[in-house]
Amino acid sequence: MLATTRRSALVSALATGGLAAFGSKAFAQETGSVAAAVDKLAQEVMAAFPDQPGLGITVVEKGKITLAKGYGVKTLGQPDRCDENTIFGIASNTKAMTAALIAMLVEDGKLAWDDPVTKHLPNFQMSDPVVTKLMTVRDLLVHRSGLSLGAGDLMIWPDPTHTRADIVAGLKYLPIGGQFRGGYAYDNVLYVAAGAVIEAVTGQSWEAVIKARIFDPLAMTSTVSSPSLVDKSRRAAPHARLGPPVRGLGPQTVLPFDNSFASAAPAGGVNTTPRDIGQWMLVQLGLGMTPGGKRLWGEPSAKEMWKPQTITAWADGPSDENPVRPTMQAYGLGWFVQDHRGERLLWHTGGLAGFISYTGLLPGRKSGIMIMTNAEEAPVLRTLRYGGPDRLQGRGDFDWIASSKRVQAQSEADTIKDAARATTTATPGGAKPSLPLASYAGVYRDPWYGTVTISLTGKGKKQGLHVSFDKTPALRGKLDPFDGEMFKTTFDDRTQEDAFITFDLKDGKVVSALVKAVSPLADFSYDYQDLRLSKVS
Repeated sequence: MLATTRRSALVSALATGGLAAFGSKAFAQETGSVAAAVDKLAQEVMAAFPDQPGLGITVVEKGKITLAKGYGVKTLGQPDRCDENTIFGIASNTKAMTAALIAMLVEDGKLAWDDPVTKHLPNFQMSDPVVTKLMTVRDLLVHRSGLSLGAGDLMIWPDPTHTRADIVAGLKYLPIGGQFRGGYAYDNVLYVAAGAVIEAVTGQSWEAVIKARIFDPLAMTSTVSSPSLVDKSRRAAPHARLGPPVRGLGPQTVLPFDNSFASAAPAGGVNTTPRDIGQWMLVQLGLGMTPGGKRLWGEPSAKEMWKPQTITAWADGPSDENPVRPTMQAYGLGWFVQDHRGERLLWHTGGLAGFISYTGLLPGRKSGIMIMTNAEEAPVLRTLRYGGPDRLQGRGDFDWIASSKRVQAQSEADTIKDAARATTTATPGGAKPSLPLASYAGVYRDPWYGTVTISLTGKGKKQGLHVSFDKTPALRGKLDPFDGEMFKTTFDDRTQEDAFITFDLKDGKVVSALVKAVSPLADFSYDYQDLRLSKVS
């Protein structure tokens, strides 16, 4: 999905028990101090956070893979352990691969970074015609379009039936809340458009191109471009804590596999292994050259992808609590770029239901680390994403486990407090609807999402409403009166974020509706607030 997963799960509670099994032999492991230090840190993390089911970690040192290993188990409560061939979803770490495909096509002369998107997709439109005209291929990749955070993600998440063409066509209806090229707001939908550009100039699917141009040349034989293609016998199962935050985060739960990125694969569809991902890290650190001497893209293209394009954050630099805090952070082409203890760090995270991951590269050392997890445990990822690059620099002087536990405890306390307020806010008891329930039933259409159907169910005192986000099977359930014309969903799938639907009346009839998430903690990919539903029947 996405830059983050459900927020309440990512600020997970202190681990109180569970399985802490350490995984398989290491692939191509050497006895170098960096690999040994990262391996030791990973085992310490598994012991410190025993509710973490499993990990996959890859280390590259000076242009060589020195560690590719699994830790823990694929599925909580089952003995099958993670190893170097276990498959994890890496979500938005896919974006750098999509950018690399475009770089190769630029070198092939099939397009240019600053070509107008309309040159290759004549029907491409944003909601502002000026933005449509000015939008370039580069703009698709750098999160400065003026779209709001996560705009259009309901066409991607949670596991809807929108096609790639639907997602690109929906762009012309998404509101532009910011200034074009005027600031940073992370999105997924424009990477889907970038995938469509790749398809337009090659005449092949994005899936075919990434396999031919990246996976096959790098012998990434276990890597696939979509969750639906994963070898089920080798994949790690996704996990998350689903307990209501107001009562403390619940136990680790195995989630169903989510195919959300099937259509949006250019933004986050890749699934891979610790063994395979090392080859991707090597070619990145080799400026497009594989260790075997095969060049996938040129050095100028590598430097172009790593060049800062959009400022994303800035700060005063290191502090006692966070000695790696950068002074400046920016987004390049598929990569974040910042300083890490005086060196340039390229990185990206990825998150979807039950998986979070991190890639960090130190180009000056030709070294890097990839962390893949099968649970939404923020302190685990935080410890490894900061402690890992420290180990690449030969450092081990800061206790990232203790730091992450402090951050985790504060985050959980804040989450519980916020969730308590949200629960109070979400308690019905206001005015009754002004019209009979049957008046609210009907088909409502949003121009970018599609239709939402509200049906009348039952009779007499058992009469009620049912809501269906028609392209999203997970978003279906009861719709109950809450306060006047505001109703509240109770989705059958209780892992999903409920929504308030507020109806607008004209001349005593329902004509439209607005939607917003019930919880202020809802992940940004539940972008209900951008829906503009008009009643069509």
